[in-house]
Amino acid sequence: MHLTGRFVDESLDAAMRYAVEAGSTFIHPFDDPRVIAGQGTVGLEVLDQCPDVDTVVVAMGGGGLAAGVALAVKSLRPAVRMVGVQAVGAAAYPESIRRGSAVRVECTQTIADGIRVSRPGTLAFEMLKNRLDEVLTVSEESLSRAVMLCLQRAKMVVEPAGASTVAALLSYPDRFSGNVVAILSGGNIDPLLLQRIIETESR
Repeated sequence: MHLTGRFVDESLDAAMRYAVEAGSTFIHPFDDPRVIAGQGTVGLEVLDQCPDVDTVVVAMGGGGLAAGVALAVKSLRPAVRMVGVQAVGAAAYPESIRRGSAVRVECTQTIADGIRVSRPGTLAFEMLKNRLDEVLTVSEESLSRAVMLCLQRAKMVVEPAGASTVAALLSYPDRFSGNVVAILSGGNIDPLLLQRIIETESR
């Protein structure tokens, strides 16, 4: 096992180079049709467990999870509103949607490292550009508050990327109405970061 790169983009580049050198098969973590199809089962579960849902909120980095969920939900319930969420410091989707194609943006540091991706997945973007109803960006402060809220109220340890959906609800309460499902994805948070968030939010 090799640990390479500080962020997702760097690790992906290293993994693709290794696959070429070793003659291995590279399976993209968010831009592979089979991975996206598997993630689409989350959308099916949402519709099964909450058939009267009005809005589904999902975190987006490269967009694989959102693409799968949106494909499943919109195929069965076109009227359901799909809202994607990105960290302010890593928000490639708003600009990509404006331009009509996946573009690379300069990312800044963010505690939501799980969605710190500088360019949408090519396949994911094509699936999402006509299925997303809105993309919201959230600040570092709101991500921190969302992690703490999940910990305090739901007793769930959720990494900042996964808690970005809750951050969107906290930041834009007037943008949501009816039955809203916020998908929480990932509990891979550095203990030191969690400690820092707890100390900051407890003041």
